Amino acid sequence: MKVRTDAKRDAILKIASEVFLEMGYERASMAAIAARLGGSKATLYGYFPSKEAIFLTLARQFGAEHIDPALEELTTSKDDDLPSLLQRFGERLLVFLASATAMSSYRLVLAEAGHSEVGRLFYEAGQQQGEQAMAAYMQSVMDRGLLRQADPLVAARHFGALMHSEIDHRYFYRENPELTPEQVQGKVARAVRVFMGGYSPDTK
Repeated sequence: MKVRTDAKRDAILKIASEVFLEMGYERASMAAIAARLGGSKATLYGYFPSKEAIFLTLARQFGAEHIDPALEELTTSKDDDLPSLLQRFGERLLVFLASATAMSSYRLVLAEAGHSEVGRLFYEAGQQQGEQAMAAYMQSVMDRGLLRQADPLVAARHFGALMHSEIDHRYFYRENPELTPEQVQGKVARAVRVFMGGYSPDTK
Protein backbone atom coordinates (compact mmCIF):
# COMPACT_ATOMS: atom_id res chain seq x y z
CA MET A 1 0.00 0.00 0.00
CA LYS A 2 1.47 3.34 -1.08
CA VAL A 3 1.55 6.10 1.51
CA ARG A 4 0.48 9.58 0.47
CA THR A 5 2.53 12.46 1.87
CA ASP A 6 2.06 16.21 2.15
CA ALA A 7 5.44 16.77 0.52
CA LYS A 8 4.41 14.76 -2.54
CA ARG A 9 1.08 16.57 -2.72
CA ASP A 10 2.84 19.94 -2.56
CA ALA A 11 5.24 18.83 -5.29
CA ILE A 12 2.32 17.85 -7.50
CA LEU A 13 0.65 21.23 -7.00
CA LYS A 14 3.86 23.10 -7.77
CA ILE A 15 4.44 21.17 -10.99
CA ALA A 16 0.76 21.41 -11.96
CA SER A 17 0.83 25.18 -11.51
CA GLU A 18 3.79 25.40 -13.89
CA VAL A 19 2.06 23.17 -16.46
CA PHE A 20 -1.18 25.18 -16.31
CA LEU A 21 0.67 28.48 -16.75
CA GLU A 22 2.76 27.18 -19.64
CA MET A 23 0.13 25.18 -21.52
CA GLY A 24 -3.17 26.70 -20.48
CA TYR A 25 -5.98 24.85 -18.72
CA GLU A 26 -7.43 23.03 -21.74
CA ARG A 27 -4.10 21.80 -23.15
CA ALA A 28 -2.77 20.73 -19.76
CA SER A 29 -3.46 17.12 -18.86
CA MET A 30 -2.90 14.65 -16.09
CA ALA A 31 -0.41 12.90 -18.40
CA ALA A 32 1.56 16.12 -18.90
CA ILE A 33 1.64 16.81 -15.17
CA ALA A 34 2.72 13.23 -14.41
CA ALA A 35 5.46 13.40 -17.04
CA ARG A 36 6.82 16.67 -15.64
CA LEU A 37 6.62 15.22 -12.14
CA GLY A 38 8.58 12.15 -13.22
CA GLY A 39 6.02 9.68 -11.91
CA SER A 40 3.05 7.70 -13.15
CA LYS A 41 -0.50 8.86 -13.74
CA ALA A 42 -1.56 6.28 -11.16
CA THR A 43 0.47 8.12 -8.52
CA LEU A 44 -1.09 11.41 -9.57
CA TYR A 45 -4.62 10.01 -9.41
CA GLY A 46 -3.82 8.73 -5.92
CA TYR A 47 -3.71 12.37 -4.79
CA PHE A 48 -6.20 14.09 -7.12
CA PRO A 49 -9.10 12.52 -9.05
CA SER A 50 -8.90 14.95 -11.98
CA LYS A 51 -7.20 17.93 -13.58
CA GLU A 52 -10.15 20.03 -12.42
CA ALA A 53 -9.57 18.99 -8.80
CA ILE A 54 -5.94 20.07 -9.03
CA PHE A 55 -6.91 23.39 -10.54
CA LEU A 56 -9.51 24.12 -7.87
CA THR A 57 -7.05 23.19 -5.13
CA LEU A 58 -4.55 25.63 -6.61
CA ALA A 59 -7.21 28.35 -6.78
CA ARG A 60 -8.13 27.89 -3.11
CA GLN A 61 -4.49 27.70 -2.07
CA PHE A 62 -3.80 30.89 -4.00
CA GLY A 63 -6.20 32.89 -1.85
CA ALA A 64 -5.39 31.10 1.39
CA GLU A 65 -1.71 31.96 1.14
CA HIS A 66 -1.93 35.54 -0.08
CA ILE A 67 -5.33 37.06 0.70
CA ASP A 68 -6.80 35.26 3.70
CA PRO A 69 -4.26 36.56 6.27
CA ALA A 70 -4.81 40.18 5.19
CA LEU A 71 -8.59 39.71 5.13
CA GLU A 72 -8.52 38.12 8.59
CA GLU A 73 -6.56 41.07 9.98
CA LEU A 74 -9.02 43.53 8.44
CA THR A 75 -12.25 41.81 9.44
CA THR A 76 -11.24 41.16 13.06
CA SER A 77 -10.06 44.70 13.77
CA LYS A 78 -12.24 46.90 15.96
CA ASP A 79 -10.33 50.06 15.03
CA ASP A 80 -12.62 52.90 13.89
CA ASP A 81 -9.96 54.44 11.62
CA LEU A 82 -11.41 52.81 8.54
CA PRO A 83 -9.27 54.63 5.92
CA SER A 84 -6.10 53.42 7.65
CA LEU A 85 -7.44 49.87 7.89
CA LEU A 86 -8.39 49.85 4.22
CA GLN A 87 -5.00 51.32 3.32
CA ARG A 88 -3.10 48.52 5.07
CA PHE A 89 -5.35 45.84 3.61
CA GLY A 90 -5.24 47.41 0.16
CA GLU A 91 -1.45 47.53 0.12
CA ARG A 92 -1.19 43.81 0.83
CA LEU A 93 -3.90 43.07 -1.72
CA LEU A 94 -2.32 45.20 -4.44
CA VAL A 95 1.12 43.67 -4.01
CA PHE A 96 -0.51 40.30 -4.60
CA LEU A 97 -2.69 41.41 -7.53
CA ALA A 98 0.29 43.00 -9.30
CA SER A 99 2.58 40.01 -8.80
CA ALA A 100 3.74 38.05 -11.84
CA THR A 101 2.13 34.84 -10.56
CA ALA A 102 -1.27 36.44 -9.97
CA MET A 103 -1.29 38.21 -13.32
CA SER A 104 -0.27 35.04 -15.20
CA SER A 105 -3.00 33.07 -13.45
CA TYR A 106 -5.69 35.62 -14.26
CA ARG A 107 -4.59 35.71 -17.89
CA LEU A 108 -4.86 31.93 -18.04
CA VAL A 109 -8.37 31.97 -16.56
CA LEU A 110 -9.63 34.78 -18.77
CA ALA A 111 -8.26 33.06 -21.88
CA GLU A 112 -10.21 29.90 -21.07
CA ALA A 113 -13.37 31.39 -19.55
CA GLY A 114 -15.14 31.94 -22.88
CA HIS A 115 -15.13 28.29 -23.89
CA SER A 116 -15.00 26.23 -20.70
CA GLU A 117 -16.10 26.24 -17.09
CA VAL A 118 -12.65 27.13 -15.78
CA GLY A 119 -13.52 30.80 -15.23
CA ARG A 120 -16.58 30.02 -13.14
CA LEU A 121 -14.71 27.37 -11.16
CA PHE A 122 -11.81 29.71 -10.45
CA TYR A 123 -14.14 32.52 -9.41
CA GLU A 124 -16.26 30.33 -7.12
CA ALA A 125 -13.20 28.72 -5.51
CA GLY A 126 -11.47 31.98 -4.74
CA GLN A 127 -12.65 35.46 -5.59
CA GLN A 128 -16.32 34.85 -4.80
CA GLN A 129 -15.48 33.74 -1.27
CA GLY A 130 -13.29 36.79 -0.79
CA GLU A 131 -16.09 39.06 -2.01
CA GLN A 132 -18.54 37.48 0.41
CA ALA A 133 -16.13 37.90 3.34
CA MET A 134 -15.51 41.51 2.32
CA ALA A 135 -19.26 42.13 1.98
CA ALA A 136 -19.81 40.86 5.53
CA TYR A 137 -17.10 43.24 6.71
CA MET A 138 -18.65 46.14 4.80
CA GLN A 139 -22.00 45.43 6.47
CA SER A 140 -20.33 45.42 9.88
CA VAL A 141 -18.68 48.81 9.38
CA MET A 142 -21.92 50.21 7.95
CA ASP A 143 -23.68 49.04 11.10
CA ARG A 144 -21.00 50.81 13.16
CA GLY A 145 -21.69 54.04 11.28
CA LEU A 146 -18.29 54.13 9.57
CA LEU A 147 -19.85 53.89 6.10
CA ARG A 148 -23.27 54.87 4.79
CA GLN A 149 -25.83 52.09 4.47
CA ALA A 150 -25.70 50.48 1.03
CA ASP A 151 -25.59 47.06 -0.60
CA PRO A 152 -22.50 45.57 1.10
CA LEU A 153 -21.66 43.23 -1.78
CA VAL A 154 -21.72 46.12 -4.24
CA ALA A 155 -19.51 48.12 -1.88
CA ALA A 156 -17.07 45.21 -1.65
CA ARG A 157 -16.95 44.95 -5.43
CA HIS A 158 -16.46 48.69 -5.79
CA PHE A 159 -13.50 48.53 -3.42
CA GLY A 160 -12.04 45.60 -5.36
CA ALA A 161 -12.51 47.42 -8.67
CA LEU A 162 -10.68 50.45 -7.31
CA MET A 163 -7.79 48.21 -6.28
CA HIS A 164 -7.57 47.01 -9.87
CA SER A 165 -8.09 50.40 -11.49
CA GLU A 166 -4.46 51.49 -11.75
CA ILE A 167 -2.97 48.09 -12.64
CA ASP A 168 -5.43 46.59 -15.15
CA HIS A 169 -3.38 47.92 -18.08
CA ARG A 170 -0.52 45.67 -16.96
CA TYR A 171 -2.41 42.59 -18.21
CA PHE A 172 -1.68 43.70 -21.79
CA TYR A 173 2.08 43.77 -21.38
CA ARG A 174 4.38 40.77 -21.48
CA GLU A 175 6.82 42.24 -18.97
CA ASN A 176 5.88 44.43 -16.00
CA PRO A 177 8.34 45.92 -13.55
CA GLU A 178 7.60 45.20 -9.91
CA LEU A 179 5.75 48.02 -8.18
CA THR A 180 7.78 49.98 -5.65
CA PRO A 181 6.43 50.40 -2.11
CA GLU A 182 5.83 54.07 -2.88
CA GLN A 183 3.81 53.22 -5.98
CA VAL A 184 1.72 50.70 -4.04
CA GLN A 185 1.04 53.20 -1.26
CA GLY A 186 0.05 55.91 -3.73
CA LYS A 187 -2.27 53.75 -5.78
CA VAL A 188 -4.01 52.38 -2.68
CA ALA A 189 -4.31 55.82 -1.07
CA ARG A 190 -6.05 57.18 -4.16
CA ALA A 191 -8.39 54.19 -4.29
CA VAL A 192 -9.28 54.48 -0.60
CA ARG A 193 -9.90 58.21 -1.00
CA VAL A 194 -12.33 57.61 -3.87
CA PHE A 195 -14.04 54.78 -1.99
CA MET A 196 -14.51 56.83 1.16
CA GLY A 197 -15.77 59.73 -0.96
CA GLY A 198 -18.55 57.52 -2.24
CA TYR A 199 -19.37 55.62 0.93
CA SER A 200 -18.63 57.94 3.85
CA PRO A 201 -21.57 58.33 6.28
CA ASP A 202 -22.33 61.89 5.16
CA THR A 203 -22.55 60.95 1.46
CA LYS A 204 -26.06 61.33 0.13
